[in-house]
Amino acid sequence: MAISPGIHFIGRSLAHVFLSCLVTFAILFSISDQLGIISKSSLFLLNIALYLLGVFVAKPLVDDYRSSRTAKALGAKLPPRINLGAVKVLKKIRESFETGYPGDFGDFHC
Repeated sequence: MAISPGIHFIGRSLAHVFLSCLVTFAILFSISDQLGIISKSSLFLLNIALYLLGVFVAKPLVDDYRSSRTAKALGAKLPPRINLGAVKVLKKIRESFETGYPGDFGDFHC
């Protein structure tokens, strides 16, 4: 019986997280050992902070860059990003058609 895709994805994601944390921790540990300025507990917290910074800041930027390069190589254009404010306006427009007057958006103005 094959492993479900969800369990495979979770296992792969956890392995990626632990591997990247382990590599970062090893690098920081070797640097701190040579310099002798950082204790092990603060090193662990610095490892977590650097990893989370990389995941939440660098990964989306790298993914966008790769997507744009791939689209450019294929002669395609990327679809525009959806602004959450625009989604809220569209939701209010739909609600106004269902429950009230079609020009009454409440506090939203186009």
